[in-house]
Amino acid sequence: MKGQKILWIDIRSLRQKKGWRQQETANKIGVSRSYLSAMENKRRGISANIMESIINIFGVRYEDFQRVEQKGGEKYGY
Repeated sequence: MKGQKILWIDIRSLRQKKGWRQQETANKIGVSRSYLSAMENKRRGISANIMESIINIFGVRYEDFQRVEQKGGEKYGY
């Protein structure tokens, strides 16, 4: 739903710092490449399971996540 707040972290910057491609990062997180792309572009929120994977893979903290305005993506209904 457009205008909805979602949980987000800048996964694109995190993966680029590691030198990982989208597919490699998606495999590590346990999602499809298209799902990762939607998260990177704020069209998809981050579930608790995915958040845990991101914390473990990138060494970030829960406090690093923020609530942001969802961009488009009404079809996700997140």
